[in-house]
Amino acid sequence: MRKKHVSGVKGARDRSRKDVQMRLGLMSGGVFLVWVLGACGPGLGNPPPLTPENPDVEVPPVQPPPSATLPPISLGDRVVVNATTVELDVQVLGSGFDPSSIVYLIQQPLETRFVSSTELWARVPRELLWQPRDFLLWVRTPPGAPGYPGGATSPFTAFVEPTPELHSLTPEVLDSGPTESVRVTVKGKNLVQGSVALFRGGRFPLIVTSPTEGRVELPPGLLSMPSETDVFQVEVPWPRGYTTTPVMTETRLLPVRPPTPTIAGIWPPTLSAVDTLQGRAGSAKSYSIEVSGTKLRANTVVKWNGKPLNTYSSSSAGRIRADLPADARVNATTIQVSLETPSPQGPLVSGNYPLAVKTEPVVYAVSPARVNVNDPGTTFELRGEGLGEYRQQVLLWNGTPLPPESFNETPAGPPYDRWTFRVPSHLLDQTGAFSVTVRRTHDGAESAPLFVQVVRESPAPVVDSLTPSVLSVGDASGAIAISGAGFTPRSVIQVNGQERPTRFDTSGYLTTNLIDSDLEQNGVLAITVRTPPPGGGLSPPLLLAVHAQRAVPVIEAVTGPGGENPLMARDDPMTLHVVGQGFTKDSEVRWQGVPMPTQWHCLDNPCMAGPGTRSELTAVIPAAQARTPGPAKVTVFTSGPGGGESRERYLVITSELEPRLSLDPQEMNVRAIEEGVETRLSFAVSGASGAQVSKLFVNGSERPFNSQDGSFLLNAQETATAGVLEVRVQVLGRGLSAPTHLYLNGARTPRIRTLEPGVLSQEPLGTDLVPNTLWVKGQDLLWTGEPTRMSRLQLDVRTPPQPPVRSASTMGSGISFAQLWLESPGVRTVTLSRVSEGGGTSLPAFLNVVSERPAPLLTKLEPMTATAGAPRLRMRIWGAGLHSDSQLRWRDFRSSVRPVRFFSGDANNYEAELPAAALATPGVVDVTLETPGPGGGTSLPIRVVVE
Repeated sequence: MRKKHVSGVKGARDRSRKDVQMRLGLMSGGVFLVWVLGACGPGLGNPPPLTPENPDVEVPPVQPPPSATLPPISLGDRVVVNATTVELDVQVLGSGFDPSSIVYLIQQPLETRFVSSTELWARVPRELLWQPRDFLLWVRTPPGAPGYPGGATSPFTAFVEPTPELHSLTPEVLDSGPTESVRVTVKGKNLVQGSVALFRGGRFPLIVTSPTEGRVELPPGLLSMPSETDVFQVEVPWPRGYTTTPVMTETRLLPVRPPTPTIAGIWPPTLSAVDTLQGRAGSAKSYSIEVSGTKLRANTVVKWNGKPLNTYSSSSAGRIRADLPADARVNATTIQVSLETPSPQGPLVSGNYPLAVKTEPVVYAVSPARVNVNDPGTTFELRGEGLGEYRQQVLLWNGTPLPPESFNETPAGPPYDRWTFRVPSHLLDQTGAFSVTVRRTHDGAESAPLFVQVVRESPAPVVDSLTPSVLSVGDASGAIAISGAGFTPRSVIQVNGQERPTRFDTSGYLTTNLIDSDLEQNGVLAITVRTPPPGGGLSPPLLLAVHAQRAVPVIEAVTGPGGENPLMARDDPMTLHVVGQGFTKDSEVRWQGVPMPTQWHCLDNPCMAGPGTRSELTAVIPAAQARTPGPAKVTVFTSGPGGGESRERYLVITSELEPRLSLDPQEMNVRAIEEGVETRLSFAVSGASGAQVSKLFVNGSERPFNSQDGSFLLNAQETATAGVLEVRVQVLGRGLSAPTHLYLNGARTPRIRTLEPGVLSQEPLGTDLVPNTLWVKGQDLLWTGEPTRMSRLQLDVRTPPQPPVRSASTMGSGISFAQLWLESPGVRTVTLSRVSEGGGTSLPAFLNVVSERPAPLLTKLEPMTATAGAPRLRMRIWGAGLHSDSQLRWRDFRSSVRPVRFFSGDANNYEAELPAAALATPGVVDVTLETPGPGGGTSLPIRVVVE
C-alpha cells in the first residue's frame, strides 16, 4: 500500500506539471517555459520540498504569471510592396513593444519587423485579404519577454486597407492633336495590377510596373481638342473577401494644350557664304537644314527670317528638315530661324534661333576628338564647308601646317561635307588640347578652331558580346572574340582572371585563344577585358558556358577526294570528306556503320574555338570499300553525354557502265501535310549517250515522270517526313542508273553562338524608347526558304523560380527578343528550341545581368561649336556603356541623356539638351559623360567651343 500511495502522489504531481506546461504552451505559441516558484504570497510561506524523506507531501498546482495588457495600438502607414501579389507592409504604432512581439491579423501571425518599442512593421499576404470577415489586428508579446513574464496582448484595432495615391503625371501637360498614342507615366503609391486610368470619359489599362509607378497609352483621337479643365484619376481594384472593390485615387489636373514648337538646335550649325566668293571658297555642301526641337508636327513649317521654307520631312525623333533658300549663302549675316505650327486657335510660333553665315571657312566637328599620345597614325574626319577650291586649302595642327597630301576631301557621300587628315606622330608626342583650323590659300581666311585632346589615359573598356559563348567539354581550343568599345592595343583579355595573349583588331574587337585546360571540365568561364592605367579599368564579365553535353552532329555534304559525289570506283584507298556542324575532335566517321579513323579540321577563318559554324572530318576508306559500286551510308557519331549519331548521307560509287543521275533540288525541308501541295523535282542523266529514260523509281517503286522536261512529282505525304528517298532511272539499252538521293530535312536543334549583349547592367539607357533587346545569333534558327515556320522557334529566358517561355521573332542570322527582364541582377539562362517540330533544345547560353554600371565611353560629339546666347543646344552624342542615370556634364550643368535610333550609319546614338544659361559665356568647355555608382565613372572629355 505504501508503494501504491507514493505512485499516486507522483502521478498527481506529473499531471499537475503537464497541465501547467500545456497551458503555458498554448499561451506562448508552442514555447514551453519552466521556472521555480519562490514565495507564494503573504502568509503562505514556502511549501515543503518533495524529497525522498517526504514522499507523501502533495505539491499544489503551479500557476503561470498573468498576461499583461499592452496600451492601445493604432495603424500607421499601409504600403503595397508587390503590385502582382498585393502583399502589404503595415505600420503598427503603440508602446511597450519587444523584439519578440508579433502582429496578428484574423488570428494569423504575420511576419513582423521590430523597429522600436513604439513601432512595428508587419507583412500581410494577399490570401488574408480574401477572408470574408472583419479584419481585426492586435499585437502579442510571448511570455518571458523582459517585463512580461506572462506575455502581453494589445487591444484589437480595425484593419483598414491602404488608400491608393496619385502623386504625379509625366508629362504634366498633353499636346492636342497628336498623330500617335501618347504615353503618360503615373507615379503614386499602392498601385496594383488591374488598375485603370480614367480620363475624358474613357477607361484605359494602367500597366503597373511597381506599386509606385505605371504607364498608360492614350489614343490620339482622345486628345483632339484642347482643354484646361480635364482631370486624370486611377481606379485600383482592391481585394476584399471573394470580390474586388474599386478604390479611387484623388484626381489630378491634366491640361491638353495646343503644342507650341521650340528649337533646340540646327544642323549644320554654321554656313559659309560661298556664293559671295564666286566659287573660290568651294561649293555648298548642304542644301537643307535639319532643325531639332520639341512639339514638332507634320505640318510644322521652318521659317527663314520670317519667310516659310519648303519643309518636307516628318517630325520623327524631334527633327524636321527644310530646303535652304537660293540666297542662303550670298551674304555674311546671322539668320533668325523659327518654327510655326498652324492650329484652329491661330499659328503657334517658336522663338528665334540664330544661324550664322560666315565668309571664312566653317568647321563644326572633328572625330576622333581624342587620341592617345604617340598615336601611330589615326585618320581624322573633319566636317565643314567653304574650305576652298581643290587643293586651295591647308590644315593647321596647333598652328603648324600639315603637308597638302595629308588633307583630302572625301568624295563619297552623303554627307558631302567630310574631309580627312592625318597628323604625323612627332606632333602627337605631348599631351594637351590641340587646335585644328583650315586656311584658304587664295585669301588667307582661316576658320575658328576645333580641338583634339591628346591624352595618356585610356578609356574604360565596354564589352558587348562573346563569340562563341557556348562550348562543350573536349571542344577544340581555338580563338574567342570579344566585341565592344574603348579597346586599346594595351587591353588584355582575361579568362577567370588570368591574362591571355590578346590580339587587338580595332577599338571594338579583341581576340585571344583558349587553351586545352579551359575545356577539360564543364562550368562557366568569366571573360573580362582589362585596360591598364593610366585610365582604363576592368569590364564586367561575359560568361562562356562550357557544357558536359555535346551537340548532335549534322552532316551537310559527303564527297570524295576531289569534292565529287557520285564518284568512280577505284582500286586505291579513298579520302572521304564530311562537312557539317557540331563536329568535335572526338567525332568519328562511320562508313556503312563501321567506325573509321577520323581527323577533325577547322573551316572557320580565323579558326574559332569549338565546332565553329562548319568543320570537316576526313577518313581514309580502304580500297576494298572504295572499289565496290553502290551507295555507302555515311554517318558521324559523337560520344556522350549528349552527342549521338547524325542523320545519314550517302556517297555513291559508280562503275564506268552505269548512267549517273542528278536531282534538282537534292535536299529540301519537310512540309506539313496540310499544305497539301505536290512537289516537282527535276532530274538529269549523264553517261547514257543520249539514250532514252524508260522508267523512274522512288525507293524501288516505279513512278510516273515527264520525259519532256525531265521531272516527277512527290505527294504531300512523302514530303511530310524527314528521311532519305532513293531515286533511280531505267535507261534503254543501259540498264539502271546509279542511285541518287533526296534528303528531306526535319527541324534541326538550334545552336547558340552569340548573345548580344552578353552582359547588361540593370536599367541600361534606352528602355523607355526601345525595350531591352536580346539578339541571339547561331545556326539552324529557321527553316531556310520557309518563313512561315519562323514563329515556331521558341526562346526561353529562365530566371528562378518559374521560367517563362516566350515567342521570338526571327531576323537574318539571329533572332531578337524584346522586353528583357532586368529587375534584379543574376544569370539568365537562354535556350532555343524546336521541340514541337521534332527538333531539340539548344545548349544554354548565359546572359549576365549585373548591378555594377560600366564607366561611360564618349567617342564623338556634334556640334563641336555653339553660338553664345542661343536659347538652347541639343548635342548629338556617340558613345557606349551608358546607363539610365548617366548625364552629360557641361561646366556646372548636367543634362540627362536620351537614346535616339536611326537607320542611318551616320546617325548619333544619344542626345542631351542644354539650356540657354549654359551658352551664355563664350569660351571652351570640356564635355564629359558621368554615371553614378555602383561602378560607373566619368568619361574622358571632348572639347566644345562656344563662339
